[in-house]
Amino acid sequence: MMTARSAGPQRRARRHPLREATLIGVAVVGFLAVLSGGGTAQAVDGGDNDYNITVQVAPGQTAGGSGSSSAGAPAGASRATTTQTQTTVDASTVVTGSITPPAPAADEFSIGGILYVSGLTTAYSPSIDPLAGDLAVQYTVRNVSGETIDSTSRFWVTNAFGAELSAVDPVEVTALKPGESRVVSATLTGVGQWTFATAHMTLTPPTTVAGEELQPLTRDAFVVLPPWFLLALLAIGGVAYAVVRIVRAGSVSGLAVEPAAGSTA
Repeated sequence: MMTARSAGPQRRARRHPLREATLIGVAVVGFLAVLSGGGTAQAVDGGDNDYNITVQVAPGQTAGGSGSSSAGAPAGASRATTTQTQTTVDASTVVTGSITPPAPAADEFSIGGILYVSGLTTAYSPSIDPLAGDLAVQYTVRNVSGETIDSTSRFWVTNAFGAELSAVDPVEVTALKPGESRVVSATLTGVGQWTFATAHMTLTPPTTVAGEELQPLTRDAFVVLPPWFLLALLAIGGVAYAVVRIVRAGSVSGLAVEPAAGSTA
């Protein structure tokens, strides 16, 4: 009986070291797991990184998911690829490289989508000489391409019968930079006083720019050249006629009064 009672306490005493070892092992594993997670988080979050993103965009395409959409251009319209570079640095976005040309203004005419040319404007300065007088002409040309362009202009004016009255040729338009607008002007001398005339200009660009074939463009403007010399002659003639009529009327009245006075005497 005494031997059986003493064996029970010895078994319980043997269980205590195993339990303590198990608890210590669990604690060590948990501690190592915490250290491992903290080290991983530190590796991910540590340091300041800059990211550069380049996006190539073509007309008729939209980004998003795996799908894309495109729209057909009108018949005869030229297609140009637009490239944009988007760079993100420290949460700041900069977009460069867009070369989409703007639309022409209401009075502008496009030469191949490369040059936009405005209408022709005029200003007439008359002279006492009926065969003299100056006509100032000008227009504006705008370069919407990505290249520097050299071209030439010619100005001339014709009367109502189509005869050329004066001309200036050539007028150089040199080094027109991308995005630049320039006023091209000239003065036509000796246009005379033809009452009605037509001013003309022709812009001759390079034959090819950015792969586009270009053709010369001519624009016209109706001009009034008042015939001041003829009007002055008519005015002088009218005044002279009026004076003659007045003098003649006075002479007739005097002759009519003299006989009446003699008969009374």
